[in-house]
Amino acid sequence: MIKAFIDREAEMLEAARAIEDGIGSGRLQLVPPQPDEIDDSGSTAIEGRLLVRQALARERDPKLRRLKIKQAQEDGRPLRCEVCDFDFARTYGALGEGYIEVHHVTPLHISGPRNTRLDDLACLCANCHRMCHKNRRGESWRTPEALRTLIRASASSTPHAASAS
Repeated sequence: MIKAFIDREAEMLEAARAIEDGIGSGRLQLVPPQPDEIDDSGSTAIEGRLLVRQALARERDPKLRRLKIKQAQEDGRPLRCEVCDFDFARTYGALGEGYIEVHHVTPLHISGPRNTRLDDLACLCANCHRMCHKNRRGESWRTPEALRTLIRASASSTPHAASAS
């Protein structure tokens, strides 16, 4: 963590300034739980309030998603997940036609600002995309190839997993 701060000092200072500004302006403050938000059993809660959030986000160019999808279609490949082969059109018909999520194989928080090529992107279904980003202790992300390997290992060791695919 410290190395990431040192390697990206200007970025970290900008983030710290944004947090300080949010605290100073009152836009960034903790809202204590309200007594009427949770019932006595704790099984329901009030939701749907509008909240203001301030966050830093990595810039992404939406045209790359369109170009990645176009590349797959022009190559004559079916538009399906590169990890599990899920095909939105096959499952959802016209609603799923032309839909797929596009994932950075190396996350931008690792690479930092860079020129992204179409080969740096992968077409994934929502589930595989989420699993590539899922954090576990000691892990921060996984590549589509690593996730594919994990799925194969799980399928070979779990009787019901193989029948589900």
